[in-house]
Amino acid sequence: MNLTKVSIQQTFGQIAIQTQNASQEMHSQAAELSIKQPPGTLEISSPSGDLNIDSSAAWAALGKGPNLDWMSMIYSQSKGIALQGIARIVAEGHRMAQITNPQNPFAEIAKRDYRAPNPVQYTTAPSYTNVRISYQPYPAEITGVPHSVELQASSPQLDVQYNPGSVDIYMKQQNSIDIQVSQYDWYK
Repeated sequence: MNLTKVSIQQTFGQIAIQTQNASQEMHSQAAELSIKQPPGTLEISSPSGDLNIDSSAAWAALGKGPNLDWMSMIYSQSKGIALQGIARIVAEGHRMAQITNPQNPFAEIAKRDYRAPNPVQYTTAPSYTNVRISYQPYPAEITGVPHSVELQASSPQLDVQYNPGSVDIYMKQQNSIDIQVSQYDWYK
C-alpha cells in the first residue's frame, strides 16, 4: 500500500525596527547680575522738654511768699485758734469754779498766760517736698527715607541645536509555507 506523505514547513516572517534617537544640545553663557543698594537716609531730631520748677511753697514755708497767700494762711488758722481759746476759757472757768480745790487756780492761770506761746503759725514746716519739679519730655522725631535696590541683569542668548531621530522598519525575513507531497511506503 502506497500512501502519500504530506510535508509542511513554515517560515515565520520577521520585522526589523532600527531607531536612531533624537538629540538636543543647549549652550548658554552665564548671566551677569549687578545689585546696588544705596544706604537709606535717617534723620532724628529730639526737641527739648519742658522743665517747670514751682518754689512758691518753699518761699511760703520761709515766710517770704506773696502777701495775699501769707494773710490767707493766717486767716485760715483764725477759726481754730478762736475755738481753742474758747475751750481754754471754759476749762479755766471750771477750775476756778471748784471751791474745794486746795490749789490756787487764779495764780496758775496768771502764771501760764505770761508763758503762753503765740498760736498763730506765720510759716509752714520746711521740707524738700515744698519745691515741685515737673518735666514734660517730647518724643523724638524720626524720619527715614529708604532707597530702592538697583538691579541690572544681562541674559545671554541661548544656543539650541536639535537633531531629529529616525525609525526604519523593514522585513528581515519573509514568511513562507512549503508544502510537499511525496510517496510513502508503509512497509519500508
